[in-house]
Amino acid sequence: MTQRRHVLFVAGPAPLGGSNRSLVTLLEGLEGQVTRVLAAPGKGAFVAMVRDRGLADAYVDLPRLPGRQQEIAAPLRRLVQVLASLRVVLTAVRYRRQLAAIHANATTGLNLALPAAVVTRVPVTVWVHDPVGSEWGRRLGPLWRRVLPKVTWAAVSTTATEVAVENGLCQASDVHIVPNPIDPRDVVAPRPPPGDRVTVGYLSAPTWRKGFDLLPDIVESLADLPLEWKLFTSRNPSDFNEPVWARLDALPQVTLEQPQIDVRRVYERCDVVLIPSRQESFSRITAEAMLNGIPVVATDLPPIRDMLSTGAGTVFAVEDVAAAAAAVRRFAEDAALRRSAGVEGATRARRFSPDAVTAEMLALYGVEPATVA
Repeated sequence: MTQRRHVLFVAGPAPLGGSNRSLVTLLEGLEGQVTRVLAAPGKGAFVAMVRDRGLADAYVDLPRLPGRQQEIAAPLRRLVQVLASLRVVLTAVRYRRQLAAIHANATTGLNLALPAAVVTRVPVTVWVHDPVGSEWGRRLGPLWRRVLPKVTWAAVSTTATEVAVENGLCQASDVHIVPNPIDPRDVVAPRPPPGDRVTVGYLSAPTWRKGFDLLPDIVESLADLPLEWKLFTSRNPSDFNEPVWARLDALPQVTLEQPQIDVRRVYERCDVVLIPSRQESFSRITAEAMLNGIPVVATDLPPIRDMLSTGAGTVFAVEDVAAAAAAVRRFAEDAALRRSAGVEGATRARRFSPDAVTAEMLALYGVEPATVA
C-alpha cells in the first residue's frame, strides 16, 4: 500500500448520468480517505452537484464546447479533447509526488487520462461503465493496453467487462467487478399512500439505446387501464425522437415531467418503473427503484436480469412491446404483487452499499483505509 493519498479523478461527460452519479457517491464515500482532485467539464449538472456538496478537495475545469456534442464538427471536438487532455497532464504533473492513482471514469475518462498516465507513470484505475463497444475503441484498445504503464481494471458488471475485453483493453480475468454504489439517503423517498390510479414512470433519456421509441406502442396497448404515465426526461428534440414525441403528445394519459437532480422527488411519484432499454451496462435506475420498493419492468439484459432475478420485478425480451405491456398490466392490476416485489427489491438492493464499494476502490488505488473521526 502506498503512503500517497491524492487521487486524480478524470470524468468526461458533463451531465449527471449513471456513471457520474456513481462517481458522486464514490467521492462522498472517500471524504477523509484521500485528497480528491477532480478534472471534469465545468458546466453541467455533475460538477454542480460535486461543488454543491463539497465533494472535491481540488477542482480542474476541463474545456468543453457548449451545445449538443454530436452536432459539433468532429475536428473541433478532437481539438477540445486534446486541450482537455493537456490540462489533465498538467494537473497530474503538478500532483505527481502525491498521487496514489489516476481514476478514469469510463472509457471517456480514460481517453482524457491516458496522456497523463504515460507522462507521469502514475498508476491508473479505470472504472468501466460502458454498455457497448465501439469501432474506435476496438482500434485504440490494443494501443492503450501497450502504452499504459500501470493499470487496474474495474467494471460495474459482466456486461461492462465484456466491453473492455471486446475493445482489446484487457482480459476478463484482469477485471474486478465493482458495482455502482447507491446511497439510500440520495435516492429513497417516503412512500405516499396508494392513489386511485397507478403511475408508471420512465426515467431514461429519449434515445434509441434506452428504447424510447417503444413507449407509444406500450402505452397504447394499455389504454383500457386507468394508468398515468410520467416521463421524467428532457425533450432534447432529434430526428430520432421527434416522431416519438408527436405520438406521445397525442396520448392524454402521458405527462412530460422535468428530470430532477433530487431523484427522491421522482421515485415518490412512481408505482412501477419501466425500463425498455436496448443496451445497459448496469441500469442504475433499476437499482434505485428497487431501493425505493418500486417494482421494475425492464428489458432482459444481463445486469438487469441479475438484479430482478429474485422477484423484484420482471423482464421482457428486447423490443418485445407485447410482453412489456403484459408485464406492466400484471403489476398495475395487482397491488399485492407490487408490494411483494417492492419488498424483495429493497432487500436485494442493499448489496450496492457505498461503504463496500468505497473500500474496494481504495484497495484498487493501493491506498490503506484511514481512520475517520
